[in-house]
Amino acid sequence: MRIRTTIALVALALVAVGCGSSGADHASSSPSTTVAAQGRRFRLIAPEGLRSILARERRTSRRSESSTSSSSTTTTTTTLAPATAPFTVGTLSQDFVDPTRAAPARNGAPSTPGRTLVTTIYYPTPAAAPNSPPLVGPFPLLVFAHGYAIDAAAYAPLLHDLAAGGYVVAAPDFPGTSTAHPGGAVRSDSLEEPADISFVITSVIGLSGQPGPISGLVDSNAVGDAGQSDGGVVAAAAAYNTCCIDPRIKASSILTGGAFGFDGEWFPPGTPPVMFVHATADEINPYGATTSMFAQAQSPKYLFTIEGGSHLEVYVDPPWEEHVAAAMVAFFDLHLKGDPAGADRLAAAGTVPGYTLQVG
Repeated sequence: MRIRTTIALVALALVAVGCGSSGADHASSSPSTTVAAQGRRFRLIAPEGLRSILARERRTSRRSESSTSSSSTTTTTTTLAPATAPFTVGTLSQDFVDPTRAAPARNGAPSTPGRTLVTTIYYPTPAAAPNSPPLVGPFPLLVFAHGYAIDAAAYAPLLHDLAAGGYVVAAPDFPGTSTAHPGGAVRSDSLEEPADISFVITSVIGLSGQPGPISGLVDSNAVGDAGQSDGGVVAAAAAYNTCCIDPRIKASSILTGGAFGFDGEWFPPGTPPVMFVHATADEINPYGATTSMFAQAQSPKYLFTIEGGSHLEVYVDPPWEEHVAAAMVAFFDLHLKGDPAGADRLAAAGTVPGYTLQVG
C-alpha cells in the first residue's frame, strides 16, 4: 500500500549542529546565515549528474555480457551471499516541510521559503512465507542520501532490500539536487543536505508516534544513515564532520563517497562505526577516495571492496546490489541492533569471490 500525506513541522528542534554554524541549532538558523547562502560552491564527485552515468554503465554491462556469451572462454560466476530478508516491504510517501530553511530556485522553478522533503519510506511488514518471523518492532531507522542530479527512486532495489532486512528506510528527494523536482540541480544546495537528513530523522521518528502504517515501528535510539556518491559526502558530513554531526546517528555506510566540501573536522574522536563501500574500477570517483577516508576514520571501521565494478550500477543492479545489501544489513545489525551474528555475516560477505572486507 502506498500512502502520501503532507506534514508541516513548524516548531521542530533538531539535534544536529547546522553546517557552518559552529554549534548553533540548525533549526534556529535563518536561510540567510546558512553556508550555502554565503556563496560557497560544493565540489561534486559527479558534476554532470548520475542519470547519464547509470545509463552509460548499464550499456557497458550489456556489451560485456554480450561479448562474454559469444566467447568460448569459460568464466567464473560469483556466488552471492544470501541476503537477509525475513520481511516483506511496504512503502509510503510523505512530505516533510521545514519552514525554517529555504529551497533554491532551479532554472525557472522559483525558490520557496520552506524546504519540502518528499520522502519515500520503506518499512518491514510480515512475510507471507511459512515460519516467517513475526513483525516485532521497533526497528532501526536508516536515512539514505541520493547522489547529485538523480532521484531517490533510482536506489529502490537497495532500499527495499535494507527494509526487508528489518529496517525502516527513509529516502528523501532533496529539494536542490533531486531530479524528482523541476529545474536543473543546484550544486551549492548540497551544503544544506546534512540538515535535511537530521530533519527527516526527527520527522520519521515523530511520524512513528502517530497512528498510521509505521506507528510504533521506529526505534529512536537506533538511527543510521547512508548515501552514495555526492550523497555519500552528505551522509558522511551528518555523521563524521564537526560542522554537521547529528549525535543520534549511531552507524553509517558510505557508498563511493568522499570527505570534502564542509567546514569542520572530519572523523573526530567519538564518531560512530562506519562501513565504506567502493568498487576498484569506479570510473567517476577513484577508489583512493575511500581508502583515504578509511585511514582517517575512528574504529570500528570497515572497508567493503567490490573488485572491478563501477560508480553507481553496483548499488542498484544485479549481481552486485544483493551482495552490497547483505553486507550493509550485517553491518547495521551488528552496530544498530547489537546482534553479534552480524559480525560473522559481514566477514562471510567479504570472502565471496569478487568482494573483500578490511576491518580497522
